Amino acid sequence: MKSKKTFVFIILFLLLIISFSVLLDDTLSNQKNKKIHNISLITSGRNNESLMIMKQGVDQAASELNIDVSFINLSQDNNIDEQKELIDREIKNGADAIILSPVDYEKIANAVEEAMKKVPIILIESNVDLEKTPPTIWNDNYELGELLGEQMIEMGDMGKKVAIIKNNLECKSIADRYEGFMSVMNKINNTYLFWEIPNESQANYYTEIKKLLESNDVDVVVTLSAGMLEYVAEVKKDSNIIDNEKSSIKVYGTGSTSKIISALEEKNINATATQNEFNIGYLGVKAAVDKLEGKKINNSTISSTIVNTDNMYSKENQRLLFPLIR
Repeated sequence: MKSKKTFVFIILFLLLIISFSVLLDDTLSNQKNKKIHNISLITSGRNNESLMIMKQGVDQAASELNIDVSFINLSQDNNIDEQKELIDREIKNGADAIILSPVDYEKIANAVEEAMKKVPIILIESNVDLEKTPPTIWNDNYELGELLGEQMIEMGDMGKKVAIIKNNLECKSIADRYEGFMSVMNKINNTYLFWEIPNESQANYYTEIKKLLESNDVDVVVTLSAGMLEYVAEVKKDSNIIDNEKSSIKVYGTGSTSKIISALEEKNINATATQNEFNIGYLGVKAAVDKLEGKKINNSTISSTIVNTDNMYSKENQRLLFPLIR
């Protein structure tokens, strides 16, 4: 009897071993045959801190989803021709999908439409001028502009002389911020100066802003891009040393780079409206993978946040400003 039980036990044990071996072999075979997606993300400008934060989100998603993502910056900000060339190059090089931050809402539309015929396209930060647009992961930039305008009112800046820097408005996200901001400004009694600073003068941004500040008597300066906000804060900081009158100028803008955070701490910026670049990068990659796997994709909107000298140390804003410190 004991011998029979031992025999049955051995048979069951062998069957268990065989079943486990078959299951393991099937799992390994599936993993071996599973294609690792190659995705290319093309930004709208040169490497900067905002894009580095976005890349952290991209890398996090790529690690979790076991895919390869090429993160490609332009050699010059807002270079439409280079962006078109990069789209073509990445498709020819075998990218399974393209994640694109469009340089220009209108001028890039045809290139995006052609690319959509070849590979899945996901847009981030801005959409394009097409009847049928690809899935888009973006911040509601109109709302961001509104929030910045409302923050100005909350901080008492009404009946003031306000300089608004108009730069890079061909970029849909910045144009939307401008429209949202002006929708609030049109309701209050301020005097406005519009400072046009062309993209071509990037190397001279500091000098251009310095000249404008020195030659105009203004109470408030507003800019709607992170790079320009950094320059405005730098000019104000330097001007404070030689001209105490300039120290009273209030500065509002958008972005959350380390330079902007430092300027907030030093009170050379009064408030900034910011989006979560980490989430945009993360969700952009996830949307591309879902698209490749045939899943239904919806547009995703990232909420905006106002950070000022009073609330910048809140727990929520610390997570936003330093996304990898959990």
